[in-house]
Amino acid sequence: MQQRARPAGAVRSRWKRTRSAVTAYVILERMNGASSDSGALADQREQQVLRLFDAHRRTLQLRAATRCPHDERLLAGVCRLPDGLWAWHAGSRLAPQASRIEISSWHLDRYAIEEITPELHDEGQQLADELLRTNPRYETPATVLRIDVCADGAIRPGPWRGSRYALQFFAGGLPLLASTTCKCRRSYQVQMLALVHAGVSADLNAMPRTRHVEALPITRVKGPSPVRSAYRFTDQGVQVDLDGP
Repeated sequence: MQQRARPAGAVRSRWKRTRSAVTAYVILERMNGASSDSGALADQREQQVLRLFDAHRRTLQLRAATRCPHDERLLAGVCRLPDGLWAWHAGSRLAPQASRIEISSWHLDRYAIEEITPELHDEGQQLADELLRTNPRYETPATVLRIDVCADGAIRPGPWRGSRYALQFFAGGLPLLASTTCKCRRSYQVQMLALVHAGVSADLNAMPRTRHVEALPITRVKGPSPVRSAYRFTDQGVQVDLDGP
């Protein structure tokens, strides 16, 4: 029985849908931290620590913490457990428009600047439509990482399994800023690199109190910012300044 040939337009349309689905899968995997240097799956111990923070983070003895300025809920923290220091991050929930920009940015980042065309911008918007069809807000779950301190004082964090946003900078294996959403629905940037440094410092010096690292507001604040960044940028790179003015 002779099969009827499909119209060329139908073949192209099917190919575009398949290509779009594959691209969406690749982008979502990268956004969720499934990259070659972070590992695809968290190990069993990480899952145990995640459950520990989920159930007992209010009573854990934290070496360093970042809390919501509005209701004091924990956004991120560093705690000593029997097998070493661990850092926890609460995850985030982007606003609908920010979610669309994030996905579109990830798509455009796959190309060189000179390759970007209006058609690629349209593809980015179509991918955002596809990935956010069931939930208009891009959400990332809580994550943990182990922190090792070498004999020379160097900090060696485990793999960052949190989301890698399109506009995000890393130093020493840690993000300088990690988007975080509190249960009160306010969003902040946690100074993750500074938080880990603060936790290690408090642990090495056996400080009796939790060291606090401020959360940076995402929305623009009128007038001078009441919150100070813990980072200084020099010719030698980024430096953590926990004792600034």
